[in-house]
Amino acid sequence: MSRSGEWHGTGNYAENVLRQVSAWTRDHPRQADGLLAVALLVFSAGQVAAGQVSALERVAFAVITVVLAATVIPRRRYPGAAFTVAAVIGAAQIAFGVQNGGPGPVFALQPTNADLAILVLLYTLAAYRPRPVSIAGLVVCLLGSAVAIASWAPSHGAHPTDALLGAVAGLGGLTLAAWVLGDSVAYRYRRAYYASLEDRAARLEAERDAQTRIAAAAERARELQERRARAVDESAARLRRIERDLHDGAQVRLAALAMTLGEIKENLEQSGDDRTLALAGAAHQNAKDTLAELRDLARGIHPPVLDRGLGPALGILAGTSAIPVGLTIALTERPSPAIESMAYFCAAELLANAAKHSGARRVTIGVREQDAGLVMSVMDDGNGGARVVPGGGLAGLRERVQTVDGRLDVDSPPGGPTAVTIELPRHA
Repeated sequence: MSRSGEWHGTGNYAENVLRQVSAWTRDHPRQADGLLAVALLVFSAGQVAAGQVSALERVAFAVITVVLAATVIPRRRYPGAAFTVAAVIGAAQIAFGVQNGGPGPVFALQPTNADLAILVLLYTLAAYRPRPVSIAGLVVCLLGSAVAIASWAPSHGAHPTDALLGAVAGLGGLTLAAWVLGDSVAYRYRRAYYASLEDRAARLEAERDAQTRIAAAAERARELQERRARAVDESAARLRRIERDLHDGAQVRLAALAMTLGEIKENLEQSGDDRTLALAGAAHQNAKDTLAELRDLARGIHPPVLDRGLGPALGILAGTSAIPVGLTIALTERPSPAIESMAYFCAAELLANAAKHSGARRVTIGVREQDAGLVMSVMDDGNGGARVVPGGGLAGLRERVQTVDGRLDVDSPPGGPTAVTIELPRHA
């Protein structure tokens, strides 16, 4: 393998390792902060062991170092409190642990490598807290750095410029770098947060628009249902008026005409005019046939028995059936006239079909309430095999029922029995 290939493979390996480490720290933040605290303690171990001091002073020095390093453990959950504790320890170190011209008067408060925890906490403060809070932390760190540099022994030597510049560049640069890195993380968080807010606002707006459209559609559907119900009821009312007009007008006049023709026929029989008698007899028969057809037409428009309710009307219909009919009615209140008329004509059509095609010996009709509507079932013990085919009688019934959002189901296996179930609303 060439040298460039080796470097390329090494670079990929390093990138994979860094990616895995970064993923692990994101998934295990507490463990990562614990390892960071341990690393700070390890880097400070040599300073704890150095110096000719008493055991008590060394223990105090170790305790302060441990506390300072341990402040990074709760930094994600309590960044402000952790930074405050570390800043207080750092201020005490500057005040009592740094002395111009020699070691600090208090050995336990001398600076150590664990002071890097202050920079870590400044980074955390900038990343997790509002910018005014992080700027206040930055100012505290910069002021502390300035006081520490001013108290530092080399800054008071014969040629302090290089030492001062190095200290200012080192401490100031690290402090600013920690704050800038944390603030950049906060900026990315804020951008992601604002983007999520915008997405959420857009989704909420879309949901409100959708709800508005749904409400408008529901209102439109309700208006259409009301209009349809009014149209169906008005149509049923017009049919009832037509039936009454036929019954009270044309039927009465035809009945009177038939009676008059009957009297003329009787008079002609007495006079012996056979030709005129034949004409009068034919006219009399035509009048009676027309009257019968008109009565059937009126009943087909609106059976007068429905004025008494669906139950009595079905009872009369069952009594006129060519097949014995068992009837069960369980209604606590009457449906609208249009629904009663539809249920009656469906029952009449199904009875006629059973008489013509099923070979049944008995038919059962049941009407009961269900939810906000009624269910009518018509069953016969005939040969079965009934199907809903386009243009057939059952297809016509289904279309008629569907005009009011009703439903018609047919269960008719070969050999029977046949069960037709019709679901209708209480009002159209």
